[in-house]
Amino acid sequence: MKTPSCKTIVLAGMLLACAARADARMARVCDVTGNGTVTSVDANRVLRYVAGMWSFTPEQQLLADASGNGHVTAFDAVCILKAARRMVVPGSQCGTLIQLP
Repeated sequence: MKTPSCKTIVLAGMLLACAARADARMARVCDVTGNGTVTSVDANRVLRYVAGMWSFTPEQQLLADASGNGHVTAFDAVCILKAARRMVVPGSQCGTLIQLP
């Protein structure tokens, strides 16, 4: 059996590190809390954000845009609430895995 060279080991380590880093920046649309699931808490936060009672990071704003139109509105909160109840909303992006900037 041939043992791997140092170059092979270093390359494999770099590829593994890059893969782990790419996965760390992935998130699901509508999961603004970042807990891995879409719940009514996410919808509540979006409503509070729309009312000016809560602030979002740019990443959370991207995740809160359930309709995908570039704006966070009360309609997005409705889409998120329906997704949390496992209801299908035509045009909703909820649950879509995206890479965060």
